[in-house]
Amino acid sequence: MTEREVVKTDKRYRRNLFTVYIALIILGTVLVKWGRPLFTAYIMHLPVKSRIETIELTVHLLLLLFIPAAVYLIVVGRKVCIHRAMPYPGMKVIHDTVVVTGRNALLRGWSLVVLGTIMIIMVLISSIITHNIILRMKHHPLFSPVFYGVEV
Repeated sequence: MTEREVVKTDKRYRRNLFTVYIALIILGTVLVKWGRPLFTAYIMHLPVKSRIETIELTVHLLLLLFIPAAVYLIVVGRKVCIHRAMPYPGMKVIHDTVVVTGRNALLRGWSLVVLGTIMIIMVLISSIITHNIILRMKHHPLFSPVFYGVEV
């Protein structure tokens, strides 16, 4: 049996990473608890056209939040492919990890690159589909000012 290389846990990195995760969870909870009612009240007082445009912009911004994660996957995948090792030299890990090298590391690296690329493509497709759905809604009779007795 051969001796396998193991990258040791970086406890400070793990503590910082989980602290950021907890802070993001708390921030998200606060935004949903107090921010959503304020945002909903703001939207409900807008004219119909502005309301739809604001909702569309909000959905697009929420979809764009996936782009940094996708870019991170692509960057890590490229580094794994370059070094032909996962975790690559200098990469911090949150638990003791056996280093995978050679063809298996290359396969994992390319998988990360492909996954990141697919995430970006799906965000773009979702944004286009969302825009088209909302565009059709804008032309629906229920969203016409004439339907509500307002002359244009």
